[in-house]
Amino acid sequence: MKPLYYIFIVIITGVFMSGCEDAVDIPLGEFDPVLVVDAWVNDMPELQVITLSEAATYFDSNQTPKVNDATVKIIRDDNQEFNFQLSEDGKYIYDPAEFGVLGEIGNLFELQIQFDGQEYCAQTELFRVPLIDSIPLEFREDDIFFDDGIYAEFIARDFTGIGDAYWIKTFKNGVFRNNPRELNIAYDAAFDAGSGVDGIVFISPVRDLINPVDDDFSPIPWLAGETIKIEIHSISQDAFQFMEIARDQIQNGDNGIFALPLANTRSNISNCSSGDLSLGFFNVASISSASREIE
Repeated sequence: MKPLYYIFIVIITGVFMSGCEDAVDIPLGEFDPVLVVDAWVNDMPELQVITLSEAATYFDSNQTPKVNDATVKIIRDDNQEFNFQLSEDGKYIYDPAEFGVLGEIGNLFELQIQFDGQEYCAQTELFRVPLIDSIPLEFREDDIFFDDGIYAEFIARDFTGIGDAYWIKTFKNGVFRNNPRELNIAYDAAFDAGSGVDGIVFISPVRDLINPVDDDFSPIPWLAGETIKIEIHSISQDAFQFMEIARDQIQNGDNGIFALPLANTRSNISNCSSGDLSLGFFNVASISSASREIE
C-alpha cells in the first residue's frame, strides 16, 4: 500500500502545483508621488548626506526620480541649525567643518524638509554606543558550518539597561559589505527585544555575522593581507524595527511559499500638517570602530 499512497500524493501535489502557474494581473491604481528620505547621519567629523527621491509604482523598473529642489536642515535641541545643501542629484550634504559635528550623546534632533509646498519633519535622539574591545581571528577547520579558513569576530559589551539598539557594519578592504544577507542589527546584546539579554558581551551569532557570506548564507573566510573594519552605530528602537522589517522584505524572495506579504517599512518621517507618513528614516548615530589586518 505504501507505494500506491506515495504515487497518489505525488499526483495530487502535481495537480495542485500546476494550478499555481496561471499568471494573475493585479491592477494598481494611480497614486500621488511619496517623498522618500534616506537620512542616516552620525556624529563623526565627515560629510553628512541626506538623499531625497520620490517613490515609483511597484512595477516601474526605472530609476526613482530624485528631488533637487528641497530645503533640508537638522535642528538640535539647543536650536543650532545644520543646513544641508544640494551637492548632486538628490543628495544634500552638510560639512562639519562649517559648524562642527551634529552633536553628542543625549542630544535631541529634528529633521525639517520643505518640498513641493509641503513640510516634512521627524525627531530622534543620539544614543550611546559601546567601544569595540578587539577583533579576534580564528582558523577553523573540519567545521560543518564553515569552510576551512580564517574567521573573525568582534568583542564589545552592551551597556546595562534594556533598550539599546545597534547596526553593526563590516568593511572589507575599505568597502562596506552591504549585501542584504549581511545586515547585522542587535537589540542590547542579542537579536531582538524579546531576548531579555542585557549588559553582556554581544552573543556569538551577532559577533560571527561580521564575516562575509555567499548567496547560500555560508560564511566566506578571510584571506591573509585583507583588512577588516567594524563599526557599531547606535540606532533608536524605531530604527531597529525599521531595519528588521526592511531586512525581512529584502530577503523575502528567499522564503519561497513562506514569503511575507509585501509592505512598506514604517517611517518616522511625516507631513507636519497632515501627519501622513513618508518613506525612509531619520537616525543620528554615534559610532565606535576598530580595524585589523588579517594575518
